[in-house]
Amino acid sequence: MDKFEEIGRRLDEELTRLRRYVEEEVAPETERRTAQFLREVSEKLTQAASKLESRNAARNPQNPPNPPTS
Repeated sequence: MDKFEEIGRRLDEELTRLRRYVEEEVAPETERRTAQFLREVSEKLTQAASKLESRNAARNPQNPPNPPTS
């Protein structure tokens, strides 16, 4: 029975160590990289929106010519 208790204790210790590693090492780097990725995507979306607006403006001028009169 002592062996099983020792194994259980060791597993608990290792899981605690793993959780601490993920929280302190992996998560911050992942969050930093995710924030950078989102900034880059946001920039590209802004550029894409500008291109769409430009194309739309070129197709639909603000002051369209007067329609021909009969």
